[in-house]
Amino acid sequence: MYKEYSTKHILNVHKHCDGGWFWIKYSASPYLGCEYGCSYCYCREDKYDPHKREIDPEIIELEDPFSEYIKVKKDAPDLFRKAITNKPKDLIYLDSYQPVENKYGYCRKILEACLDLEFPIFINEKSPLLLKDLDILNEINKKSYVNVGWSIIASSADKAFSIFEPNSPNPNSRFESMKILSENNILTGTILMPILPYIYDSEDNIEEVVKKTASNGGKYILDGGLTLNGYCKNYFFNFLEKYNSSLIEKYELLFSNDKLYSQVNIKIHKIVLKYCQKYNLQNYITRPIDYFPIEYQINKKVSEKLFLKAREIQLEGGDRYKEWAYRKAAWEVDELEESISTIYRNEGLKGLLKIKGVGKSIGMEIEKLIKSNN
Repeated sequence: MYKEYSTKHILNVHKHCDGGWFWIKYSASPYLGCEYGCSYCYCREDKYDPHKREIDPEIIELEDPFSEYIKVKKDAPDLFRKAITNKPKDLIYLDSYQPVENKYGYCRKILEACLDLEFPIFINEKSPLLLKDLDILNEINKKSYVNVGWSIIASSADKAFSIFEPNSPNPNSRFESMKILSENNILTGTILMPILPYIYDSEDNIEEVVKKTASNGGKYILDGGLTLNGYCKNYFFNFLEKYNSSLIEKYELLFSNDKLYSQVNIKIHKIVLKYCQKYNLQNYITRPIDYFPIEYQINKKVSEKLFLKAREIQLEGGDRYKEWAYRKAAWEVDELEESISTIYRNEGLKGLLKIKGVGKSIGMEIEKLIKSNN
């Protein structure tokens, strides 16, 4: 069921770029809800749920309004073009290649705006439907930057996949699409999120996902854990019950003990790193910087290293204070309104230490990064 509605808002401008992950500053979607209805999707949480204020009785009767009742933003492409036209050039997060796109074609029209305005894009996707717009993706890639991350949690469409992703395209179709993008010199890889504990965290599954990513031209793997809160947890447990009811007790224990869950995720991350090394893939996305003004590109390079350091400390279960020290310093460097090279050239290390959040240790690391870039 599709419902058109009027809105003035389509473009999200994030306070900071999501350093270390996708590197996005903006995000936009012409549709609310997702027909693929993956059981683990955190977008059913109250703060994301597009139906939380709805009083339409038709919605109340639906088993899963999030996947069965898709809200379509009227004139979404025009809204997007108007919203992005005067924004500083930075990376835009897009998705939404679901069946509703066949009717409206809004994703393609949003891509046309990105092409005209030369904005770089990151697309997080599950569907080969994206390939219908390969021509525009190629043109954007020539002018700016395109990266397509394929959301893949299983190496094949096994029993578990049919339960936890009952309506989404099978993994092989995503790998095949990845190959086509790679053959067109478009950066692509796998978003291995969320890795479901006791279901898809085995070495066999992880190695096979990494292996298939490499063999189909993917360049990276980003791994991450499962988020379960409130309604999302209850909804997911319905599917967990179908798959293996004995896992519910394990999940209850796991998600009531932060330390235990952290240990599980650390172990999983080490497995991912092991196979990324084996198949020569990055476990991160290199930050694109060519679309920034040249005088600020050094800031982006330096902050990239700090963001990645913070991310790795996080994934390895390291010191939280150290993680946040790197992240806060990265934000400050990333958003400086002058070149950090100029600061260093004029004031040396003392100048770097005047940057908010930069202490002596991180300052010395920044100094090395600046020197290595010269």
